[in-house]
Amino acid sequence: MENRLQAALAATLFAAASAASGQDLTEAQARAVIAPWYGLFNQPVQSDVVKTVHEQLLAPDYQSCWGVLSGDCWGRDQSMKVVGNFAKSIPDMKFDVKEVLVSGNRVIVRGEVSGTPSGELFGVPHTGRTFRIMAIDIQTITDGRIAQTYHLENWLSALGQLRAKQ
Repeated sequence: MENRLQAALAATLFAAASAASGQDLTEAQARAVIAPWYGLFNQPVQSDVVKTVHEQLLAPDYQSCWGVLSGDCWGRDQSMKVVGNFAKSIPDMKFDVKEVLVSGNRVIVRGEVSGTPSGELFGVPHTGRTFRIMAIDIQTITDGRIAQTYHLENWLSALGQLRAKQ
């Protein structure tokens, strides 16, 4: 798995070199940059792999935002912790990219997130049930790295699916 991530990172760096800062990205360049990021969610990874991917893929001043209030964004270090926590709490998590739209240096990703929590998730006790939700990300790519992510996942739907009576 680590070799696949390294190959994906090499492809990302190649795509980044061919896409100058401020220049419009092609869909192929955009997919090459974002692929290692979404790959982190598709299999449990070791913390050193998460750290390597984050350091090479995310800009040093990277921001991940999920709201509009102050405090609704976190930086690269917190992002590493969040990804690592998901890998532990939902070991079979999968992020399936359904659609990629590119506008300049912005990449809009519509995806589907699924998985089976290994324990309590957001206060819902472990039931062995799986969930499947929609996610929308808007990534800003600068100098071949992800500089900012706005993201929205339908976790309320996931919690409803996990609580559902069978």
